[in-house]
Amino acid sequence: MRIELDEVIWVESESLSVEQLLERSGLPVELLQELESGGCIEPVDPAAAPPKYGARALHAARRASRLHRDFELDASALLLVLGLLDRVAELETQLSQLQVRMPRLR
Repeated sequence: MRIELDEVIWVESESLSVEQLLERSGLPVELLQELESGGCIEPVDPAAAPPKYGARALHAARRASRLHRDFELDASALLLVLGLLDRVAELETQLSQLQVRMPRLR
């Protein structure tokens, strides 16, 4: 995985418009709309108009774009895969916390 410097600088200081999110992620607008309606990508403030997106949305959009491009997944498959990847990350965090409490588990 490649980390770009502009991401690191951006994370703490900027929010993105829809157009900027599409440009930086490479997602087609229709796919972004479907992922947003499925709850995978969320604006910082859902009530704001126009919506602004933060670091989590950019990360999810880039991940979705790579999966869409590399595996030709449609929106429903992307929602499933992204949800499973998030769940795996949660379980890995929980496992790490348990290993800190109980070092014998390693």
